[in-house]
Amino acid sequence: MGFLFLIGIILIIYIALGAVYLQQGLKQTDLEKQITKLSAVLSRPLPSAEKLQAEYDEVNRSFAPLTVKAILDIILDIAKKSGIEVDADAGKFKILPPGSPTEKQVGGGSYPVLSFGGIRVQGDYDSVMAFISDLDSGKTLETIVLKSVNISQTELKLKIGEELRREEFREVSFAVRDMMTDNGLSEIPAPLDYAGGIATNDLGSKLTAGFPDNTTLFTDKGYTGADAPRDGYVLYNHDKISTDNTSQFETVSYITILTTNYYYTSEADGTVRQFDGPDVATAIEYPKGEREARRTELYNVSLAVRDMMTDDGLSEIPAPLDYAGGIATNDLGSKLTAGFPDSTTVAADRGYTGADAPRDGYVLYNHDKISTDNTSQFETVSYILMPTTKYYYTSEADGTVRQFDGPDVATAKEYLDIETLVTLAVDLYSKPLAGD
Repeated sequence: MGFLFLIGIILIIYIALGAVYLQQGLKQTDLEKQITKLSAVLSRPLPSAEKLQAEYDEVNRSFAPLTVKAILDIILDIAKKSGIEVDADAGKFKILPPGSPTEKQVGGGSYPVLSFGGIRVQGDYDSVMAFISDLDSGKTLETIVLKSVNISQTELKLKIGEELRREEFREVSFAVRDMMTDNGLSEIPAPLDYAGGIATNDLGSKLTAGFPDNTTLFTDKGYTGADAPRDGYVLYNHDKISTDNTSQFETVSYITILTTNYYYTSEADGTVRQFDGPDVATAIEYPKGEREARRTELYNVSLAVRDMMTDDGLSEIPAPLDYAGGIATNDLGSKLTAGFPDSTTVAADRGYTGADAPRDGYVLYNHDKISTDNTSQFETVSYILMPTTKYYYTSEADGTVRQFDGPDVATAKEYLDIETLVTLAVDLYSKPLAGD
C-alpha cells in the first residue's frame, strides 16, 4: 500500500513538471517572435538629425502666429485655387474677420484660437468640394480645424440688368456684322479696336462720333458725287455708298439705339468687346472668366433658338436634336449637312414650291427662311454670329436648350443653372504671440 502511494506522488510530480515544460516551450516560441519583430525595428536606420529638425521646424511653422489679414488672404487664395470666383462683384465668396482670439487647452498646452464663422462659398460642386477638402485636410493650413459645414443647392438666375447687358451686347455685335455684310467688308478699315485703348457708347449720334469706324473718309470709300455723305462705317445713320453707283448714297441704320449703357470696341474682323467704361485698361470687360463666358454662350444659343422659332412661326421644332437622341452638337450650321436645332426637316416639308434649292432644316446659322407669303422664294438669315460653339447643345421641341461639355450626353457633363452653396466655420490654432 505504501509503495502504491509513493508511485502516485511521483506521477503527480512528473505530470506537473511536464505541464511546466510545455508552457515554457510556448513562451519561448512567443519570445522568439517578439525578438524577430524587435530585430526588424532595430535594423531600420534611425532618422537623421536633419530630418528630425526639419519635422520639428515644420510643426513650429504650422503654429506660428499669423495676422488676421494674412489668414484671410490664405483662405481667399485656397478658394481661388479651388476654382471659386472670388471677385467681390461675383458674390460667390464671403468671409468675415474673426473676433478676438480665445484660449483652448489641447493636451498639455494652451493655444490662442481664432474662430472664423459664416464663411460662404458658392460655385460648381467640384470647386466647392475642393475648397472644403483643402481646409479639412490641412493641406494649406495645417492648424486649421473644420468645425461645421452646411451644404445646399441654389438655382442661378439672371438679374434683369444682366439680361439687358447681354441683350445689348448681342444687338451691337449683330449690327456690326450686318453693317459689314451690307457694305461688302471683310475688314473694317479704321476700327475703334482694343489696342486703341478707348471704348465708346456712342453709336453715331453725332457726325463726329460713331462705332465701329468714324474715321474712314467718304472719298476713301469711293464716293465720286457732289454731295457730302458722312464719313466712316457707323451703325446709326450710316451713309452707305453703293459700289454700283458711287455718285449716290443712302442713309441706313443697323441699330435703333443712339447710345448704349455699356462701352464697346471692335476689331477689324468685326469682333466686338464690351466694357463698363471707356478706358479699357481700367474698365471691367464682359464676359468675365470661363464660367461667365460659358453662361453667356448658353444664353446666346437659347435666345437664338427662340428668335428662330418666332421668325419662322414655330410653336414646336419639327425634328429637334433633343436630349433623347443622345447626341449634342457644337455646329450651329457651318456645313449644309449639319446644324442646330433641326437640320433634318426638308425644304418641301416647310412648304417650299420654287425651283431653287434652299437649305433643309431650321438652323441658327445661314438658315434659309421660306416666306409663308411666297413659298417659291427664300432668304438666308443667321440668328447667331458663330457657326460653331465651344460647348455642345441639345434642344427640345419647345425650344428648351441644354448645354454639355461633349457630344455624348450619356457621358458628358451637363451644365445646369444650379450651384452648390456652402457655409462653414473653422478654428485656427497658433502659438502665443511674443510677450503674451
